[in-house]
Amino acid sequence: MIVRRASSEDMPYVSRIAWRLALDYPGMENDIFFVAEERGKVVGILGLKDFGDFLEMRSVGVLEEYRQMGTGRKLVEEALKSFKGRPVYLLTTIPRFYEPLGFKKVDKIPPALEKNNDWCAGCDRKKCTAMFHLA
Repeated sequence: MIVRRASSEDMPYVSRIAWRLALDYPGMENDIFFVAEERGKVVGILGLKDFGDFLEMRSVGVLEEYRQMGTGRKLVEEALKSFKGRPVYLLTTIPRFYEPLGFKKVDKIPPALEKNNDWCAGCDRKKCTAMFHLA
């Protein structure tokens, strides 16, 4: 398994996986992505939106048949290593996945990360957890 920063040639695969896993969002082509590649096939994605003072981790997903193999963990570790020293926030419904990777729950997030009803459609806000990591 290879985890690397996505190239422009990878973006159609990133978009397809994001759509398949319901992780796509408008403007994602302008963000930084990492991909997990197995035998030449993109099987996992991780996006980072750069707000200048901090990053937001978003659209972390792995194709079903490649889960439970450490792919998601490897994506997160590589992204954090690449942006060492930068604050990283995320909003998630699976905090137990991110806690062993060094993320801590937080009560407040930067105003730029506040999500509107369209963004959160279908997501139970009571299960949404804000987290922080100093990469």
